[in-house]
Amino acid sequence: MGWAVGGWAAAAALFHIWTAYAGVWEPREMRATHLLFLLPLAFLLFPATGRSPTDRVTRWDWAGVALSIVPCAYVLANVHALTERWEGVHPVTLSHVLMGTLMVAMVLEASRRAVGFWFFVTTLAFIAFLVAAPWLPGFLKSPRAYSYPRLIEMFFLYADEGVLGSLTGISSNILMIFILFASFMLHSGVGQFFMDISVALAGRFRGGPAKVAVLSSGLYGTISGSSVADCYATGSFTIPLMKRIGYKPEIAGAIEACASCGGPLMPPIMGAGAFIMAELTGVPYSKIIVAAALPAVLYYVGIMATVHWEAIKQRIGTMTAEVPSLTTLLRRALLFTPFVIVVYFLEVGYSPSKAALYSLLSAVVVSWFAGEQPMTPRRIFDTMVEAMRSGVIVATVLAASGLIVASMSRTGFALAFSSTIINLSGGHLIIALVLIFAVVSVLGTGIPTTPSYILAVTVGGAALQRLGVDVLAAHLFVFYYAVLADVTPPVAVTAFAGAQMAGSDPMRTGWQASRIAISGFLAPFLFVYQPALLMEGSLPEIVMLFASAVVGISALSAAAAGYMFRKLGWPQRALLIAVSLAAIGPHPAVSVVTSLALVAFGAWDWSRARREAARPVRVAAAG
Repeated sequence: MGWAVGGWAAAAALFHIWTAYAGVWEPREMRATHLLFLLPLAFLLFPATGRSPTDRVTRWDWAGVALSIVPCAYVLANVHALTERWEGVHPVTLSHVLMGTLMVAMVLEASRRAVGFWFFVTTLAFIAFLVAAPWLPGFLKSPRAYSYPRLIEMFFLYADEGVLGSLTGISSNILMIFILFASFMLHSGVGQFFMDISVALAGRFRGGPAKVAVLSSGLYGTISGSSVADCYATGSFTIPLMKRIGYKPEIAGAIEACASCGGPLMPPIMGAGAFIMAELTGVPYSKIIVAAALPAVLYYVGIMATVHWEAIKQRIGTMTAEVPSLTTLLRRALLFTPFVIVVYFLEVGYSPSKAALYSLLSAVVVSWFAGEQPMTPRRIFDTMVEAMRSGVIVATVLAASGLIVASMSRTGFALAFSSTIINLSGGHLIIALVLIFAVVSVLGTGIPTTPSYILAVTVGGAALQRLGVDVLAAHLFVFYYAVLADVTPPVAVTAFAGAQMAGSDPMRTGWQASRIAISGFLAPFLFVYQPALLMEGSLPEIVMLFASAVVGISALSAAAAGYMFRKLGWPQRALLIAVSLAAIGPHPAVSVVTSLALVAFGAWDWSRARREAARPVRVAAAG
């Protein structure tokens, strides 16, 4: 049975590899085939409940497999007739209603199994809102009511909305090949290579394991795009080392969680965010990953600075693990080839899917020359199966998100909510940013990053654009907070993963993660006010503002830790916070002056700490 399920997953992987090479099919046909492969896997790989057996497929699982195949096969058998019909004009037949109802039900159940209960509830709530909107008060009211056949038509037969809409198109055309690319990169030895580089660069310094966690998670995030996967992959090495040299379990778990949470922010993968952003904004994918680079680096600067000040404060030493030699790393430098290839092909104008495909193939080749475990046929098979398990989660999230987007667009909720935000803010951008930050943080506590971003940008992105914010900056602002919700209680999934490995209390770990990441939370406000940080401006301006941002975020991290080179009192912390906020504010001249003041304060504090350390200790003579 395991081989049969694995064979089906491998066939799904080969289908997406082939279409990445030969070109995608007609949209409806491509999306239906995509779901034909992945929806059944949701019932084969994810148990129905916590009490369901995990070592076998039950009869109810087989029923789900069969029922999920039927509507996909129906679409493929009638694809030309469905493509030629006019949406909202042609009648909705009984077969359309039956197959559409079955498809929506299977997508909802698959998302409940693969993604989680709260996302399932959120999707149902938006469907219920669409039905009830004509009778709701205020801005929630919709002027139009839909009959059940027209609802099913919207969810099942529309080309741009619903289960087979553009979001599923992103999943089928682009995301699956990038999920395969990331999986092949990691299994070919690139993940371990990044870990070894991090140990070599940061392991010798104070608080070494924590800095290794930050650096390795940033490197790992460039290819994984998943904060939880990043946390488990790097945390299994770094968390025990952090605990061994003196970090409390909740601090060790929180540091790893914060470091891993930045994975979806790091180009070029960025989870599903960059691809969905390109679809929603019309901005090329290549431009998005360039714009996202400096804000992602600033996030990691904030985490690294907090880790450094905490290490000085707690008098944490260096790590005792073996540090790889430079010769060993150079011998394996060929493992960088797939990463270089994907960036090169994106730069010269190849489609993202083609770039990922060529990089995937190069990962297989270099594993035989530089990897510790060459990609044999068996390892390739296992890699494809593992990738498609992640693919099921992404596919079901986006298919169900199509239902949410359809509900929001047909009720006019997004436009009404946008107007409400503008009214509440009084036209002041900073207040609107804070309101949208609060909305995204609430949404992100119960549902994954991708649907949280889609929902929030649908209701908040238009408001920011109406207040003069660039479309890309608005989308990146929302996306960052959708990602950072993974370390924010009460449902901080990445922090809880770190707590599980550290053996600490999940809520305490989540609150510590929020404290450690506090300076990184300001990066989105920064690039909204300073577009140069999105690579929009002259090189001197970009360098100057980036340097000011690094200084300001580092000082803000010291204020959050209560320690720089010496313990900081509350007046000093308040002063640092005020000056740091000015350093990362919207006025370039003020940013430069205040960042120089912060550098001067740091130099003064360092010299005072050195003098105090060198001062002789007086010992009273015995009477």
